[in-house]
Amino acid sequence: MDFAACLEYLDWLGHELSSPVGPGKFDLHAITRLLAELDQPQRRFRSLHIAGTNGKGSTAAYLDGILQAAGRRHGRFTSPHLERVTERITLNGEEIEPAEFARHCSAAQAAAERLLARGELRRPPSFFETLTAIGFLAFAGAGVEFAVVETGMGGRLDATNLVQPAVCAITPIGMDHERYLGSTLSAIAGEKAGIFKPGVPVVAAPQPPEAEAVLRRHASAVGAPWREAAGASAAEPAADGRYRFSCRYRGKELQLEPSLRGRHQIVNAWTAVRAAEVIDEAGGRIPAEAVAAGIGDCRWPGRLERLPSRPGRPEVWADGAHNPAAARVLAGFMVEFWGSRLPVLIFGCMRDKAIAELGEILFPRARAVIATAPRQSRAARPETIHEAFTGLPISTAADLPRALALADDIAGEADILIAGSLYLVGEARAALGAEQGKAREWEASADRTGTP
Repeated sequence: MDFAACLEYLDWLGHELSSPVGPGKFDLHAITRLLAELDQPQRRFRSLHIAGTNGKGSTAAYLDGILQAAGRRHGRFTSPHLERVTERITLNGEEIEPAEFARHCSAAQAAAERLLARGELRRPPSFFETLTAIGFLAFAGAGVEFAVVETGMGGRLDATNLVQPAVCAITPIGMDHERYLGSTLSAIAGEKAGIFKPGVPVVAAPQPPEAEAVLRRHASAVGAPWREAAGASAAEPAADGRYRFSCRYRGKELQLEPSLRGRHQIVNAWTAVRAAEVIDEAGGRIPAEAVAAGIGDCRWPGRLERLPSRPGRPEVWADGAHNPAAARVLAGFMVEFWGSRLPVLIFGCMRDKAIAELGEILFPRARAVIATAPRQSRAARPETIHEAFTGLPISTAADLPRALALADDIAGEADILIAGSLYLVGEARAALGAEQGKAREWEASADRTGTP
């Protein structure tokens, strides 16, 4: 298959639990059989496996930057993507080339067809399962030493959970994907803890007590050494919404300034530092200088990102806050960074999200709110968002271009903030030229696990 055919194939596969090829089941059977048919590519590199509710992508990006600065051959697998499916897989800091992606996708499809023909699978592997296999094939083929692997959803039954990790990291846990992971923090933490392996150190960010108790219990049960991402100094403001902190790494004092904005990035960066420390202790050769450089030079689009300026028009920011915990973090940044000069908020999300709770957190911190919808089949209608907040002055716009035009008209001296869904953020980045010069390959809309 060429790259375009691969996109059509992946789109056809669809979501694990709702697919045009028939109802699925959320388990590890298909990915286990697929990776075995592909000769277990995930066993040819060491993984840094990351689960959690919020901060997984940022933590993965920091670790990727650290490995890059340390000169280690490395890969990164994350989800969702903002504009191109190839964003999910990077090799030595570079997005996988479409031709290379297509080669591995073709191999995964051929393997799936063999399994179907032999009756070992009753349906093709899903979109996310196939992407996971593509990523592992790419890493094995490139001869990476380490792969930073982010779970898509949960952990215990996530397609990535067949890796052989050198360290497991757990970022802050909150309520999200309750339909699949459970309706309590304890239940969700139990699913995330499913990535723990005997003898493999666990680095855990600060957690709600209910979640921490479950995580610690699971770590003890499987014999996974527990390490807290604690011991950093209090964060101090730096420039443009960023913060700095100090910590000790392998006995050396480090002054770190994460490149990503927001006070919450201290937790994500410190989690990455502690995970890198585990790798270095095991002989992975991660010097302190590489840690500082990787944290300071990290790039992770769509998270409190200032988009390219438009002459004569308001500044536009974007953040993919798509669950209550992420919304609370964003709300805190809005108050701390903008103060009384509140931004105009363009908000859109998926219809299965906690719309009322997200609005209660974010809308009072905005000068005005414009409800819109990403170009996704699961998107909540702008009118639905408006109806949930009849007491607030909320405007509606059918799509992002119209929402931006309306925001330009009413913003005055205020900035514009686009939030609620990473799909919406991806549209904003494309519309405002955040990655000019990169070819954009679009696949049709589909509901996919691990995407907000």
